[in-house]
Amino acid sequence: MDGVHDPQDKGWWLEAGLRRELGFVERVAPRLGLTAVINPAIARDPYAPDLMVDGLAVDLKCQTTPFFRAESFYNVPVRTAVTFNRVDYERYRKEHPAIDLIWWVHWDQLAMRFRDGTVVRTPPLSGVWRVSFDAVAQNIDHGRYRLHEYIHRRNDIRGNARDSFVLDLREFDRLSGDDWEPISPSAFD
Repeated sequence: MDGVHDPQDKGWWLEAGLRRELGFVERVAPRLGLTAVINPAIARDPYAPDLMVDGLAVDLKCQTTPFFRAESFYNVPVRTAVTFNRVDYERYRKEHPAIDLIWWVHWDQLAMRFRDGTVVRTPPLSGVWRVSFDAVAQNIDHGRYRLHEYIHRRNDIRGNARDSFVLDLREFDRLSGDDWEPISPSAFD
């Protein structure tokens, strides 16, 4: 995973997440015709939804590295597979069931070589998708989105998510059209 920061370094990712949220608000949302601001509730509750978009609470998910095992493990194409932490699912279910989720995706890495020598490739993908938490929750509750356990996080003590549901962007509303000029969340790291 050349060029990708350590996925287990939660502190770094929290700081990068804040920069990415600002990048989305300042550069991406206006290109999509959205009015977005950082959610003021975050000042008193760090677990509050990230953004207010057109007046509605939204949590922003930024993904730059494909889940290269998504197709072989879960029958979801690598190109359109995104992950959603179970801890977020459980928190939203209790505290923010009406929230929307936005995925800002840009695959910075298009191939992965595994220890057994297998190479998995994916075509490029860049864009922004939106889905209601309710739609995601229904798919999870009906077993359509399966849970993936991160083997490198089984004994994690840094607060990283230990597992995530594997979702498919093809089931979300795409906000960015065919004329989307690719911009990666990692440009704000």
